[in-house]
Amino acid sequence: VNCTSLLAVYFPNSRLRIGDGAFHRCHSLISAELPPTVQAHDGAFERCRTLELRQPQVEYIQRSRESIRYLQIRNDGLPIHKICRDINITLDQLLSTITNNNNINHALQQRDELGMTALHLLCLNPKATPE
Repeated sequence: VNCTSLLAVYFPNSRLRIGDGAFHRCHSLISAELPPTVQAHDGAFERCRTLELRQPQVEYIQRSRESIRYLQIRNDGLPIHKICRDINITLDQLLSTITNNNNINHALQQRDELGMTALHLLCLNPKATPE
């Protein structure tokens, strides 16, 4: 409480609880990094004016969601790309989509804005089998 020289705190990746007011008015505190196993009471860092509280696991999950959304938007106009990206795709669904596409050669050769073809996406799909 009322720290005047503490600049940063890093907590180990262990089950730990930080109580209410633990760092209350630590005006010198600039950075605190909390792994997902550490629970901090809402008032643990109250009135720490310059604090940047980091939660790496939460930040990683948010970036992953943003990346997935970007991929979804990127392939909206490319139906074969879209289906190859789908992790729940079955071989029958893929074959059905391909055979129902009138201009399959063109569709398979199309590249998205990063230059990836549908085959690239299918190869990146973790559930795709070598069938």
